[in-house]
Amino acid sequence: MKQSPSYPFRWMVPAALMMLLFSCNKLRDTNQKPELESLQQGLKTSVAVAYCVSVAHSAFQGKPLPENVVFNKNSGLIYINIDENHPLPFNSSTGDIILACLWSGNGGVMSVLFGDVDILEGDIRLYGLYLVPFIEREEGILALYEKQDIILGNGSDTILDLSNITDPVFKTRMDRLDNEKPSEIFAVVKQNVWFINIDRNNTFSNVYDDDLTINGGGQIAEVNKSSGGVIYHAVINTEINYSVCSKNPLSGFALIQNFKAGGEPYIDLGNSLFSFHKNCDGLAHVELSTGKYFSYINKDISLEIQ
Repeated sequence: MKQSPSYPFRWMVPAALMMLLFSCNKLRDTNQKPELESLQQGLKTSVAVAYCVSVAHSAFQGKPLPENVVFNKNSGLIYINIDENHPLPFNSSTGDIILACLWSGNGGVMSVLFGDVDILEGDIRLYGLYLVPFIEREEGILALYEKQDIILGNGSDTILDLSNITDPVFKTRMDRLDNEKPSEIFAVVKQNVWFINIDRNNTFSNVYDDDLTINGGGQIAEVNKSSGGVIYHAVINTEINYSVCSKNPLSGFALIQNFKAGGEPYIDLGNSLFSFHKNCDGLAHVELSTGKYFSYINKDISLEIQ
């Protein structure tokens, strides 16, 4: 029996459909938008710490205070009102922040209670920070916080009671500031430590024109909703001046890494390396992307940190 010329096409059609489906699946595997929640958390928290350090520095150095700040010298507490006219950088919340500080010489430690101010503006609430050290040096004020300093979820105002802080505890916290700042972005991504350098520009009643430089990375809170993995971030030489731009950092680099959830060994699901620029457009440029984020190489992406 003579074979019909159309016979091979009965196999070609389903084979082509299978190839197309496979190609689309592979495309989806590399076409995922880089997930920025962890980076957003790191930037928002670092800028909030810098804001509070600037206020505390002015208060304890006897410098002029912003008009939304009250320093109760009897209790040692500093009250900050955040509203539309006095916003917290990269944050739309309004409410109150209370600081408790121990000061010695040219530096001190600071505990922060965030009242109604939602720093992370998401499902996870950053309640406060405990005993963040900072010190004034020739190049500016240096502050440092680590993941264990961060209080997430419910808490109490006992973090503001510093009466039981001993000299050894104070010294241990201050000694952290002598640690070497990170300089390699892939090495710092899971270290859970952030260094912030603050240049006050000699305008002590204005915290918005401070020049900030942030180095560090890790996780503020675990982010693994949409990716199937756990997201880490890092920032190196990331410079911010809120009065110059309220939408994005002005220079520096950031990295996000997506690791498959479930412990070690870590399985790398994707990386994206960003660079920041002086155009105040709320964007970062994707210099390099791998894995899930591969198709975003050489694209601009909205940071969404306003």
